[in-house]
Amino acid sequence: MLHKYPKDLVFELLALWRLGSPGLDSGGAGYKRLPDVSVVEELVSTCYQVSQMQEEARGLRFRIMLCEPEDIDADGCGESKGLFTLVFSKPRPYNEYELLKLGPSTDYNNSLIGIRYRISEGLQIWGLIHSGSKWMHVIHGGSKQATPLPSALGINVVGSGRLIVCRGQDILAQLSGGNITAPAMNVFQSQWVAKRFGQVRDELAMLHEQNQDPGQKKWARIDPSFVPSLYLQFFKHVISTMRRSGHGGTIISFPAGMEAMVAHDNPYIDLKYRFAEDGARNQLRKIVLQIMEVLAKNCGRLYGPDYNAGWKDYVSLQTEEMAQLDERIFKFARFIARLTGVDGAVVTTEGLELIGFGGIIQGTMEMGGSVALALDPEATRRQVELVESVGTRHRSLYYLCHKLRDVLGIIVSQDAKARVVTWSRDMVTCWDVIPIDFT
Repeated sequence: MLHKYPKDLVFELLALWRLGSPGLDSGGAGYKRLPDVSVVEELVSTCYQVSQMQEEARGLRFRIMLCEPEDIDADGCGESKGLFTLVFSKPRPYNEYELLKLGPSTDYNNSLIGIRYRISEGLQIWGLIHSGSKWMHVIHGGSKQATPLPSALGINVVGSGRLIVCRGQDILAQLSGGNITAPAMNVFQSQWVAKRFGQVRDELAMLHEQNQDPGQKKWARIDPSFVPSLYLQFFKHVISTMRRSGHGGTIISFPAGMEAMVAHDNPYIDLKYRFAEDGARNQLRKIVLQIMEVLAKNCGRLYGPDYNAGWKDYVSLQTEEMAQLDERIFKFARFIARLTGVDGAVVTTEGLELIGFGGIIQGTMEMGGSVALALDPEATRRQVELVESVGTRHRSLYYLCHKLRDVLGIIVSQDAKARVVTWSRDMVTCWDVIPIDFT
């Protein structure tokens, strides 16, 4: 396999820059034009070099953005959300030494280094941008609105040889381990995942309709895409929490109709900790239905019964009731993630009914076997890899997906690498999940 380097990342960036752009953002300004290719190469290459350096034995993580100070908070609405700039009285040159010294002074989660380009002066560091940490919800899951940033080129240095290129808040591609990955690989946006969880969405829509008070005439409709969006945020938070734990773990989802089998003794998985069959196992469904009810009532009151309430309404609805529900759903995500700290798998259904944890799979895939690594969301392109390249935790999940072909597993290794595993077409198939998959 040929490894990728900064020049390859630049080519990928140029190809992706205009794709999927909304053209106009909420501030009324379109995405920023990129400077000449040589300038972009200098930006990326310098960040790449600094990523492999240390400052007083400290590894560096920092973010830069190519923009002018006046581009930040152009409409004047950002300051109330904590967005502001601190401009140096005299700009500094853009080079490895300056980034090496400035990097430790900025908090990766909250600040960026502002860069500008002038034909006469070249690239310069003009100051610091305070953005706040809500942008991290793009990766870790959550419903909070991120502080708005201009649709300009950003580069996040996240580790040695690891760069993420962005357009404003939108992540475009990542260079890591000599590979370039773009969000187009996102398995959670695939048609087969949407179809798999379609039954859950339809069931929740039916229950939501049944919950409507006959005397309540101003319930807005709930957009069909809302529940999948909320579940995606939930999965983001679960996986991100597992990644940060440093322990790793496995979550197994059984399809509808198999929960009774797995909740009792069976030849496939032995559950050490089983939950009693009462309503508390369906905690997530209860919270989601309550969120749908609050959303329908408030949007119906504001916009009328013909309005389709969706994800943007959920994010912008600032009521105490919704804030409490929002907190509950992500606390529950962290609760499930922490159950993976016990040896064995957490077992759920497709609707995330919590069956139990500490599940030990009865058997492992033979060392001489093989699985398919998907190269796109629908697994139309795949490459075969040997089972012996992974540990026992992975091999056990591969074995279960081979025996029960409707099972879906999410596995996070101790080094924070995550995979989705299921049976696809003719063999056990895996999808690597990286943080930018959640954009």
